[in-house]
Amino acid sequence: MRRFYIPALLAFSLLPATLPLHAQSSSADGMVVGAPPETTNPQTLRDSAWSRLEEGVIGTKNTDTRIAAISALSMLGGQQRAEKLVGNCLHDPDIDVRLAAIVASGELMKNGSANVFSNELRGQLNDQDPKVVFTTASTLWKLGDPSGEDILLAVSEGERSGDYNFWKGSTHQANRTLHSPLALMKIAAQQSVSILVPPVGIGMGAYNYLKSPGGVSPQITAINQIGKAGTDPAKIALIEATKTKDPGARLSAAEALANYRGADVTAALRTLQNDDKDNVRFIANAAYIRQTTTPGATSPTKRKK
Repeated sequence: MRRFYIPALLAFSLLPATLPLHAQSSSADGMVVGAPPETTNPQTLRDSAWSRLEEGVIGTKNTDTRIAAISALSMLGGQQRAEKLVGNCLHDPDIDVRLAAIVASGELMKNGSANVFSNELRGQLNDQDPKVVFTTASTLWKLGDPSGEDILLAVSEGERSGDYNFWKGSTHQANRTLHSPLALMKIAAQQSVSILVPPVGIGMGAYNYLKSPGGVSPQITAINQIGKAGTDPAKIALIEATKTKDPGARLSAAEALANYRGADVTAALRTLQNDDKDNVRFIANAAYIRQTTTPGATSPTKRKK
């Protein structure tokens, strides 16, 4: 099965489609037919959302499904349950899952998990796999941690580092195992189409679609921009975007709505919790958890004229 990867230059392009974790019927335009769970108890709905996310990470061996679930968990900074799930994947035998976890750990810290993964990530800089080293260095750099600066400098210098002079002064053991500094350069180039750290202000899920082979989607770009407005018009536009046929737009809208409050927002996210696309469904479940538990979620304001 063809695979696209995620959220530095860490995000991956999510799958066009994967099999749902639960049996569901779909309409002609791909949206799931049927209402969300009938219960309206917020805690019950949150427990259900957590169960779906956990199932996506540990209940399957499908790499793409696991990466999609990890991407969604990156939204839940400050949530110990999310930190544990992502942390356990930092040493996963599946290298792609591991790379996704490295990026997600950085996003979690950016979103409220303080420095819970800092020491763990610094240790990854000594890994024998250059993909892990480069991804970790990029993730730390985005967080303002220069621990992997020597690695990023070497990638930037390219062939000029080929004489090993720079590497001899490196504090990271993994660098000395590489046949050439060009190995990291090649990894950096490969990362541009696989797992990269998303820029500030864009979540892993949305960035995955922005980096997809199909090119930049104007709709997703607009959703990412308007999602930060915190206004009633923005909220209405985001809710409407959850109904579009484009799964990337639905995912991006759900990710943005995690920062908004209101019964209409909750209803939109509950509908997407039963979306027929794994990546959309996982993001919607994480967004529901965040939207119903985070005190700092946005209360839309009227736009000034």
